[in-house]
Amino acid sequence: MEKKLKIALIILIMVLVTVVGFGGIYIKKLVSYNNILPDYELGLSLKGSRITILKVGDHIHEVIRDSEGNIVEKIPEGADENSYTKEQVPENSEESKTKENYKKAEKIIRGRLKTSKIANYDVRLNEENGNIYVELADTDNTDTTISHLLASGKFEIVDTNDKTVLMTNDDVESAHVLYSSTETGVNVYLNIKFNKEGKKKIKQISKDYIKVEEENKEEETTEETTDETKKDSTEKTVTMKINDEEFLSTHFDEEISELNISMGTASTESDTINENIEQAQYYATLLSNGEMPLEYEVQASDYIQSIYAYNIFQYIMLGIIGLIILITIVYIIIRYKKLGLLSAIVYIGSISLLLIIIRYTKTEIGLEAIIPSIILILINTYVNCKILRNLDKDDSKEDRKAKIYKSCLKVIDLLIITLIPSVIFTYSTSSAISSIGTLLFWGVIVIALMNVLFTRKLLIEEAKK
Repeated sequence: MEKKLKIALIILIMVLVTVVGFGGIYIKKLVSYNNILPDYELGLSLKGSRITILKVGDHIHEVIRDSEGNIVEKIPEGADENSYTKEQVPENSEESKTKENYKKAEKIIRGRLKTSKIANYDVRLNEENGNIYVELADTDNTDTTISHLLASGKFEIVDTNDKTVLMTNDDVESAHVLYSSTETGVNVYLNIKFNKEGKKKIKQISKDYIKVEEENKEEETTEETTDETKKDSTEKTVTMKINDEEFLSTHFDEEISELNISMGTASTESDTINENIEQAQYYATLLSNGEMPLEYEVQASDYIQSIYAYNIFQYIMLGIIGLIILITIVYIIIRYKKLGLLSAIVYIGSISLLLIIIRYTKTEIGLEAIIPSIILILINTYVNCKILRNLDKDDSKEDRKAKIYKSCLKVIDLLIITLIPSVIFTYSTSSAISSIGTLLFWGVIVIALMNVLFTRKLLIEEAKK
């Protein structure tokens, strides 16, 4: 009886995983039922994309300098214009147009896309002229994303009075978005962490620019002479600038090693909170990836329609993969009878679990997904057959345990050989290759765990007493 319960429980788990993997989990919201599982992330090859060409800017700026050579925004009203000089300066000097800077700009753009959690993108660099080709899914936010890529990301903390530069991008380690809930609502913060040298600087700055209270005694003679004590605030302030624009001016109340900057005010309105989060995330993305070495501008931005009709291609792709899965399952059942049927149940459960993982890891699904899918189907079939081949229906539990253990050891090499390149592919700069690596990685993990935890247990429990 205990053996039957264990087998029934494993089969029930596989059925539930299969129902969730292929169907989803639906809950009622208002008047309709919605699937709470994330949608599949379609690749650019299936749903079309926007290809934007970013070229190195070639505009000319007018720079105004005073008699001492300092750059000023404009000539003050009433000032002697002859004491000021104007010169035409290109936004990107010829000396800055190097392959090193082109590659650095490409790296920063990739970093900004990754930090912004853009799922589908591809970035290519023309090392000869510095043009960067950015391919993104065409959505309502694509224009905003492109504009964020063009921002300089320049960060400075300067003395408010004499404009002395105290800190730059070189002192920043990373930036993040933080939240806190209070009685008045949700506060959103931009958290800036500094590297080792930056921490020393911000600690010293927070000492030098701390608010100081002084007591000044004033004596006033009236009908009665009295002494009144007043508190005047004497403070030096710093100004933080991002993209060459003043972000805030402040002093410090205590020594600090990192900055937490409030974005907006506390709110209970979801729209306001989301707006504050988006703003904080934008600045966090810029500060986490450094300053652009060159100024870029959009040369062209075109929508490229997928060469595949998605609905048709979807059914063709699913049909091919489904047919291969069906053939392998039928083969296992015919070849190994009841043991094959039990193994096939976990086989289907493994596929279902992998589908759930694909949803939550936002693995990109495109034309390339056919390749790792077929590889995983063949690996899963091989592992199952390897385990089943040496089993006999009259084996005792002890004999079956030993045989399954030896079979598992023999397939470890195959799993490792597949796992190593999958990890390498996952970190590829190409989103298509990265998705292949991610699919292979999780597929191998699922196959190994499901066979060890469930296939092995089913086959052992089915051993004849």
